[in-house]
Amino acid sequence: MIIPISNEILDKFPLKNQDFLVSKDLYEENSGKQEYRLYSYLSTFFFNTTILDIGTLDGRSAIALSYNDTNKVKSYDINKLIPDNHKIRTKHNITFNIKNILDDLTEEFLQGVKIVMIDIDHLEVVERKILQRLQQLKFSGIVLMDDITNHPDPIVKESMSRVWRSIKDTKYDVTKYGHWSGTGIVVMNADITIEML
Repeated sequence: MIIPISNEILDKFPLKNQDFLVSKDLYEENSGKQEYRLYSYLSTFFFNTTILDIGTLDGRSAIALSYNDTNKVKSYDINKLIPDNHKIRTKHNITFNIKNILDDLTEEFLQGVKIVMIDIDHLEVVERKILQRLQQLKFSGIVLMDDITNHPDPIVKESMSRVWRSIKDTKYDVTKYGHWSGTGIVVMNADITIEML
């Protein structure tokens, strides 16, 4: 599969599902500023699959990744930040889980998963554990990583840069199409090419 990406494609890409957002701040920013257009767009290349959103926070990434209604998004966070009665919880193709993804990450669990998005504490340890587990379990698909190069906190910046540099799989720095603080796509055990136009 070849996935063409350009700022023109992404900035013309019509976002949807804004009514489900806890906070609409930043969601409709152009590509290269925020990552939500990229995430929504990427979801349209996969059908009837499961997408893991690791690091729910306020759910913006989950909403973006849920763009393609044929897919199911499983969003994970260790902290519950979204109220039970918020409309985001009614989005039919998203489930929210308050637990550590590493507790669920098994070969059986990964069957049907094609996208994994990682946006957690950025302190390197858990990111590495998740990536190692995905490798061990022979995950086949793409991993989206946020804040890989330009985070304003120098400790986070160095930690995430180390993680990014250590990845041996085919990887693409798509920061100019995603989040200004650094967005990466890692292809694991799959015939997927990102064509940056």
